[in-house]
Formats: sequence, C-alpha cells, structure tokens
Amino acid sequence: MRLLPQFLTLIQRWRPCFADYRTHRRAVGFALSLLVCLGRRTISRAICAQQRQFQSWASDYKLFSLCRWSPRSLFDVVLNLALGLVPTTQPVVIALDDTITRKTGHRIPNASTLRDPLSPPYHTNLVWALRFIQAVLLICPIDGIGAARAIPVAFNLAPPVPKPKKKKTPVNASVGSNANTDAKLKKVDKKPTDPEWKQYYQMRRQQGLSAQGALLIQEIRSRLDAIADFTQRILWVVVDASYCNLTVLSRLAERTVLIGRTRKDIHLSALPEAQSGPGRRRFYGKDLGTPEQMRKDDSLPWQHTTIFAAGRSHQLRYKSIGPVLWRRGAQRRALRLIIIAPLAYHAHGHRLYRQPAYLLVSDPAADVVQVLQAYFYRWEIEVDQKEEKDLLGVGQAQVWSKQAVSHQPAFHVASYAMLLLAAIQCFGLNSTTALSRLPHWRIPKPPLRLSAAQLIARLRSELELLDTSHSSFRQPPSSDFPRAALEKQIGMKIPVTIRAILDSAWT
Repeated sequence: MRLLPQFLTLIQRWRPCFADYRTHRRAVGFALSLLVCLGRRTISRAICAQQRQFQSWASDYKLFSLCRWSPRSLFDVVLNLALGLVPTTQPVVIALDDTITRKTGHRIPNASTLRDPLSPPYHTNLVWALRFIQAVLLICPIDGIGAARAIPVAFNLAPPVPKPKKKKTPVNASVGSNANTDAKLKKVDKKPTDPEWKQYYQMRRQQGLSAQGALLIQEIRSRLDAIADFTQRILWVVVDASYCNLTVLSRLAERTVLIGRTRKDIHLSALPEAQSGPGRRRFYGKDLGTPEQMRKDDSLPWQHTTIFAAGRSHQLRYKSIGPVLWRRGAQRRALRLIIIAPLAYHAHGHRLYRQPAYLLVSDPAADVVQVLQAYFYRWEIEVDQKEEKDLLGVGQAQVWSKQAVSHQPAFHVASYAMLLLAAIQCFGLNSTTALSRLPHWRIPKPPLRLSAAQLIARLRSELELLDTSHSSFRQPPSSDFPRAALEKQIGMKIPVTIRAILDSAWT
C-alpha cells in the first residue's frame, strides 16, 4: 500500500476545519511540502517546493496569520482517527510534556527567556525561546510486547507569566557640584512593590505551566466525552515531576488518572484509622516517611515483572505501597506509590545503574503492571519532540504575527501526526516490511519500526515515482501508480514535485 495516497486521503478530512476550499487546498500543499522539503522548514522554502515562488505569496502567509481556523480542530480529526487504533481492553493513555523552540527575534510575541533543558546540572543556561505544551496519544500493542507509537493530539503555546519589572528613576537633582555630570543621569533600580509581586504569584498559580497543563488535561477529557464510544473510558495521563503537584492533582476531572514521577523526599501518610468515639476527626494517619526511606526498608518486599523498553524486554523490580496520602501535594486524595529499582546497564566495560524512580498514581486500584508499562512508554513523547525539532524543523518558520506564532508550529505538528497515522494504517504499528535497503552497518541491528526519517524518504520516493509516471520523456509510464488516478481520488493536483524540492534546496 502506498504511503502518499493514504496521507493525502487523511488530509482531506481537514476540509471542515477551513471555511473555504481554497484555504484547505493551500493547507494540503503546506502539510506535504513542510514534511518533504529539504533544509530549514521555512514558509518560503515550502512555497518553492510547491512551485509557487513566482506568484504572490501574501495568501500563503495569511494562511497562518489571518485565516480563521483553529489548531484544535485539526487535532480533533487526528484524535478521532487515532482513537480507532486503541484496543478496547486498554485505557486511553496520554503523555504530557513541555518543550521549547529557540528564537532569535526579540519582537516575536510570547517569546521570553527560558531555562535551557540541555544545560548541565551544575550550571543553568538561559535561552530566548517559545514554550509549548504537547500531548500525545500512545498507541500500545495489544500483547504489550513491542514499542508504542506516540500520536500528537495537542500542541499549545504556553508562555510564562511575565515578572514585574524594576522601575528606574533618575538620581536626585541635589547632587554636589563636584560630582560627575554623568552621575546626574545615572539610573537606579527600584524594587517592585509588594502588591505587584503578590499579583504575579497569584497569576502564576492561575496561568503557570502546571495550571496550563491541568487545563490541557481537562480539555482532552472533554474531547473524549464528546465521542460516544469513549465517554466512559478511563483516561491515563503520564507526566513528569513538573506536573505531579497540587495544581494538577486538585483539578483532575472524573474518569482521569494521573501517573506522575515525584521526588524522593516528599512526606507521605497512611489513611486514618476508623474513629468510633468522640473527638476531632483525623484526616491523615501515621507518617510513612519518604519514598527514599521506603525503598531502603527491607520489610517492604520487592516484586518482579517484565516490561518492554528501549527495544527489548526487561526484568523490573518494584515496590507498591498504597493507598497513601500526600498532604502538601494531593491533600486528601488517596494515591498509590510505586518505587522502581534502578536498572543495570553495561557501558565502557562496566556494569552501571540508573537512578531509581518514584511514581504516584491518583487511582490506588489501578493495575500496577499496566501503570509501569505506560510509564515506560512515555519515552515516546521525547522521541516525537526530537523528530519534530531536529528532523521536521518545527519552529524554524520565520513568523512574527501573534496568531502565526501559535498556529504555524501546531499545523506542522498536526501534519506530522497525520503522517504517523497514515504509516500505521499502511504498514502496521511495528512493521518493517516497507524498509528500503539498509546500510551495511545497520544489518547487524536492524530497526524495529519505521522512523520518521524513513517515512519522509518514502514520501519523496513516491513523489519521484509520480513524476516518472507523468513524464513521457524519461521512461514508460508506471501503471501501478498513476498520477491522474491519485489526483482524481483527492480532488486536486499534487502540489509538490520532487524536481521542485531539489531546486528549492538552496533557498
């Protein structure tokens, strides 16, 4: 089965998201050209890949800056298609994480100074960037053996709350006559007043990163409730320590379970014992200590299970304690603590160990083995973010409009999600039947599934095959992949050609 016709067929489902059919056709062209063009993924290069560089480009930029379409409507189509691949015996598993895209222009809306996640642990670096929150739907194999595939279902701009600035006032005019003239013009910093900082802390609790993550979780739950078959399905949200706090746990919707990594030094309590006599009611039981102390406690036995991670199955040791209470982070909500023992690995001829992990689950009755597998599948969102920024160039488009800053990266990620869905429908979840000839150094350890780079290479090869079948001067037309039949199927001309991609590589 061909990947390009399936991808273009899925893109046709975006037609109701746009008010005009011409806007939709322009969106189809950008969805394909942003994936297959060479070099930096800028709008000008995508225009050249469509052979429209000698026409007016105003409408192309207005697609992201002025046209009235919502990125959520695009991701709603992606979510509906991806949910059809979720087995009925499994919960709906969502992974949540934030990412940044580096910028250089200081007039880009919502760009700010953010912490560099690649900075070393002993020195925090700062970068000028945009911050986004991404949610992906994890398509897991039915038998639990094999890698999962993360399908992006949300990519929202999440700017930080601006801090109050220090006010600068000139020095008092009564400066001695012997003082330098420059001292009269010198500015002194004046600390912001306390009400400004109080308002800042209040806005950070309401609009900070954790609050925006909680709103995104509620939004995904409402999108599932709008689908008849998923109204009563349980939603699992797997997060890191940035979202495992009181802000998120206190705003969880019904039929939503949070699985988050936590620190090793939090203090947990047991459930209170039943009280029959008079007296003040207790909400918390005896102190259980910290997760680190429980890991070292030999009275709590280790359990064993098998999980799939990093391309193979591993024997995992864990402890499960629950229900427990976290007074500062979850208040009276019952949780389950899962302690994961460090996994051993070999590097440079030595046997090394990773750090232990501590998980909190908002549903104490959840299946522990499924929770552990879902947590290890969360790594797929990191794979998606690396492919989006390094391979696809999300965030490289030079846009300055307030709407385009949020819409263009989301459109790019939605196109990537459609490509992953088309690959699953064509070749399966973890199939390598569509792989081309491997280099000699990959033969001893072949890939376990098709990567995004291999999918994009296949799109380019099929575009070249279309050009070959359409041209009469190269070789006889190919009857198994005719261009006219594909254009009739999607109702429009193929907007990108392989020759235009090669000619625009220099721009």
